[in-house]
Parts: sequence; C-alpha cells; structure tokens
Amino acid sequence: MLKFLLFNNGERATEWRSSDAYLVGADDVAVKANIAFADGVISCEKNTVGPAALSLPYSLDETGELMLQTCLLPERDDPYMLTVELARHRLMKVISKQEDWGLYDLEDDHPAAMRIRVATQKFVEALSLIDKPAEADKLARQALALGIDASEELALAQAERQLSKRLEKGNLTRHAFGCGISLKQDLEALTPTLLKNFDYVRLPTPWRELEPNEQEYNLKPLDRWCHWAYTNRIPIVAGPIVSFAPHVVPDWLYIWQHDYDTVRDLLYEHVERVVRRYGKVVSLWNVVSGLHVNDNFSFNFEQLMDLTRMAVMLTKKAQPNAKTLIEITHPFGEYYANNTQSIPPLMYAEMVLQSGIPFDGFGLKVLMGQPKSGQFTRDLMQLSALLDRFHGLGKPMYVTAVGVPSKLVEIEPTEDNGTPLRSGYWRKPWSGVVQGKWLEAFYNVCLSKTFVESVAWLDLADHADSEMPDAGLIKGDMQPKRALSHLATMRSSLYEDA
Repeated sequence: MLKFLLFNNGERATEWRSSDAYLVGADDVAVKANIAFADGVISCEKNTVGPAALSLPYSLDETGELMLQTCLLPERDDPYMLTVELARHRLMKVISKQEDWGLYDLEDDHPAAMRIRVATQKFVEALSLIDKPAEADKLARQALALGIDASEELALAQAERQLSKRLEKGNLTRHAFGCGISLKQDLEALTPTLLKNFDYVRLPTPWRELEPNEQEYNLKPLDRWCHWAYTNRIPIVAGPIVSFAPHVVPDWLYIWQHDYDTVRDLLYEHVERVVRRYGKVVSLWNVVSGLHVNDNFSFNFEQLMDLTRMAVMLTKKAQPNAKTLIEITHPFGEYYANNTQSIPPLMYAEMVLQSGIPFDGFGLKVLMGQPKSGQFTRDLMQLSALLDRFHGLGKPMYVTAVGVPSKLVEIEPTEDNGTPLRSGYWRKPWSGVVQGKWLEAFYNVCLSKTFVESVAWLDLADHADSEMPDAGLIKGDMQPKRALSHLATMRSSLYEDA
C-alpha cells in the first residue's frame, strides 16, 4: 500500500476529499485503486503490482489549484511526505523537459534558471528535515511552488523559441485560428466578430439536434450556418459526427443501448446522411470523438475499434476527398482508473494507427476549470508535454476545442454518488483577466509546435447549452471579453510576422 502524510498549515490535515485523486502507473496510465484518508494519511490500495504515482488536486497560493503528481513510488509501510514527493516529481520533470527541449543554455539570470536553483535548494533542505515533517512540508511547498513557476516559464521559453523558428520558416498555416458556435445562436449577431477574428468556424453536428426523434430531422439550423460559411468563404470544420457523450446522443437511441448491431446500423445511416449532405462545403470532418472514454454506451474494445473504422471509412466513401480527424477527449486519461472498459487515450491513438484506418490527423479537446470528470486544471508544462507525446504518433494535430471559464464555476455534486468534484484554477480564480492570460499562453504553446495545424476555441459566445458555461469569448449580450482581445492581438501579430 502507498501512504502519504498530508499537512495543512504546519499541522496534520484533518480533512481531505479522495474523490478527485487517482493513481498513475507506467506510461502515465491511470490505475484502479481504493484511496482513503484518515488521521492525516492518504492510503492508496491498488490492484496491480509495481510502483505507482498519486495524482491529486493541490492548492498553492502562488500557482493556483492544479492537478499534480508524485513520482512512481514503491509500496512501503511508512508514509511518504506528500509535498516532498510532489516537489521531487516536478523538479524531475523540469530537468527532463530541459533536456527534451534543449534549454540547458538558459542564461543564469533567466527567471526559470533562477527558480530551478532555488527550488532545488529548498527541496534538498526539506529532505534533510524529513524527520521533522512540519518543517519539511513547509520547505517542500516552497520548492513545489518555485518548481511549477520554473516549469511554466520553461514551457513559455520553449514556445517563444520554437514559434519564432516556425514563423521564420513560414510554415504557420493561414488557418490557425478557429472557434465554435451553437447552431441555435443568432448568426447575424456573431457574423462581424467571426469574419474579423477567425480563419474558420467549427460547426457542431449533434445527433440529438439533427435527429431529435427517430427518422425526424431538423437540418435547417445547420443548413443555414453552412450556407453562411460557404457564401463568406469561411472554411468549415464539422463534427463530431459520432460521439456518445450524453449531450450529443438523442434520447431515443438509448432504447438500443445494449444492442450493438442496431446502434451500428443507425450510426451508419446517420454518418452517410450527414456527410453526403454537407460534404461539398465542409473542409475537415471531425468524424469520431471520445469513443475511447466509453462512459455512456458500454461497448467492448473490438466494437469501439469497429465503430471508429466504420465511421472514417464511410466518410471517405461518401466524400472521397474528405479530410478526416479522430478526436481525443479527456487526454490525461483519468477516466481509466474507474472504467476498465475504456481505453487510455494514447493507447487508443496507437491502436487506431496500427489498424490502418485512413484518417488524416488527430483532434485534441482540452477543457479545463469545470467540476466535471477530466476537466481539472493543469499547468502549462503538463499541457506542452501532452502535445509532445502526441507528436510521437506521426500525425498532424488539430486542437479541435479548447476552453476555460471566465469565472470560477461553483462546485456541484456529480450525478453518480453525490460526491462534489473540484475544478481547479490557474494562478488566480477564473475571471475574464485570467481567461485572457491563459488563452494567450496556451495558444503560444500550441502554435509553437510544428505538428499543430490549428487551434479552435470552444465557443465564440456564451450560450445556455455550452459544454462549459462562461467559456465564450463574448458574453451572452454580445459584449466581448478580454480573452477575445488577446486572441485578436496574437492573430494579427503572428500573421504579420509569418
């Protein structure tokens, strides 16, 4: 069993919520485990052999409330000091990414280099006082905060270098900035902002809205948006066509929830109908999204791969020149700790490649800051390292939907057991200012990667049916938020330099 000693303000913690934590094994794959808390000690009983790491939300005044991780650790009787292990992992990641990114030549007075030195010193001091846990915890917290600061500065330094090189070589696409809309939104009200600030529009194709009742279709809203985009020569990224997310699946489909063959036949008809109707105006199809999570309809591995293959092949058949994406959601794979019928995100991506399915790139959906599974806040180094891992797959990457809220989302109970989830926040509680600064930093990281073709914000404007409330760049009354200004300034600057 793994045990961790948790302190709060110099004393053993008396409260801690285990619902947000999970274990990670080799290759960053989540591990099923029973995690409990008592008498200031977090106990983790796993069902697998070998070392594991604890991943959990951790709050620091300097850096915000982020999902952090320890190193892989062997089981032992004595508890590890949690903050010491969090700091150890962060410093190891900093050193590792310095090597990966070739950033050993930073000037001694570079903020990242200075913080790495001080963080290392604090960590060593914490280790020397490990028999005085309260003092060790205080020093380890300081080392951890400095380590997170250093890692984010390192990620931004890498982004600045690589983006400059990309602009010099002229390989930044002229369609790098996109955004999503809701089919129910006022097209005329959004048109000026869309035409001025974005290179393409992401049009959703939710089965629930397109076919609210079996064999009864409501295609006029999508028709209208497609006609507008085609008339204004705005490229369209459409989809996902196939998704089993609760907000996408029509209610009538649940009748066939345990009849795979019928679901497959209905999907076949749906994909064919959508692609044949809109294929002439759509530039890029987001064909399947989040099948690997497998948290709504329960399919086995062979069925998940069959659906992926069928949907992509049918899209290519209906539109031979179609460009197709397979979208990865929940990219850190937390869900696998509680659902062994799912597939870890990178494993799913590798399986898709090995199967020979003829698709053109991976989509990546990154939503953070909402109290829902898989949407806890991560820091910039974690996000940059995530993108690097997908680069190893050898396919272009499209960030198909990204969003963080413009205000702190209230904690709500989950649907299954009533246990509240946390959302976390970056640096300061979410606000319009924080949203804008995060957008600028994340876009710099993404567009510095030569394999990232484009980035699309989740929603242009707030609306009632959004996957993430208050994540739009425009308020519901059409007043712009600060984040829109950040995006517009960045887009103008990058295209001038390209």
